[in-house]
Amino acid sequence: MTEITTKSVKQAEALVSGEFKALGPAPNYVGDEFIVMRCAETINEVYPDWIKRSNLGEEIYDPFDVNAPIELPRRSSMLKSYTLDPPITETGKIASKIMARELCDRRAIPAVIFCSPDFSSVETAHLIKSYIGEKCGNIRIEPELSSLHKAAHVFFGPDHLRSLGYGIDTKTPLHPVTDGVTLTDLVNRIKRAFYELTSKVENALFIVDPLSTMIISSLFYSIKIRTETSVELERVRSFCTFPSLSNFTTFRVGGDNGVKMFDLTSTRLRPLTFTGFSNEIDFD
Repeated sequence: MTEITTKSVKQAEALVSGEFKALGPAPNYVGDEFIVMRCAETINEVYPDWIKRSNLGEEIYDPFDVNAPIELPRRSSMLKSYTLDPPITETGKIASKIMARELCDRRAIPAVIFCSPDFSSVETAHLIKSYIGEKCGNIRIEPELSSLHKAAHVFFGPDHLRSLGYGIDTKTPLHPVTDGVTLTDLVNRIKRAFYELTSKVENALFIVDPLSTMIISSLFYSIKIRTETSVELERVRSFCTFPSLSNFTTFRVGGDNGVKMFDLTSTRLRPLTFTGFSNEIDFD
């Protein structure tokens, strides 16, 4: 026995033996789940004064930071429209594609993407669909899923989005959001829209604004929507609780008397984490 072999044997004898199980890949989705995901990071989350920094006007836009959108689609009243309905960042675009890859890896390719009409949610949905390709279902813009009713008059219309290359479904959506809705009405409306849309399909991906994400999550988590406060105060709270691209997965189960009920699944998308950020939901 050589000196090297003898040394190896002595080292092995000094170790504690044990049983180990190799970690396998994350479990695949079954195909009857519903994933609810917050839209990607918007530029005003990073730079609240981005409008001023970019010198945004009808004929000018200066992408002052490499994380600022390289270009902006032209729309009426550029300053007003993008103040109320901002785009996602370049980092948000990359992160959206990473989450699309996770959907592919987990065999959770959606049969349809239900999307609120704000530009950040539409952009996120478009990037995910573009990454997945033809296997991904169409994007259906559903105004009833939006909590941004005060910005509804500046949203891109479906025809305008299609002219920009966004693959938007032509099916008639639910009723549009109207101005002047109370927080209680908004909560009831978004919950009703979720139930109505999930009653018709399976394997759907919902991409919505932060407050809508929090409202839908209250169906499954012990989170209370403070309807006695204002919409904007709850919106601020939703940004803290639901970071960009945070998500949860639910599925439909049979209830008493044939009533459809929902529950959270044990299967979930893996978190997206990098220095100083994680997309995991934070209820603390």
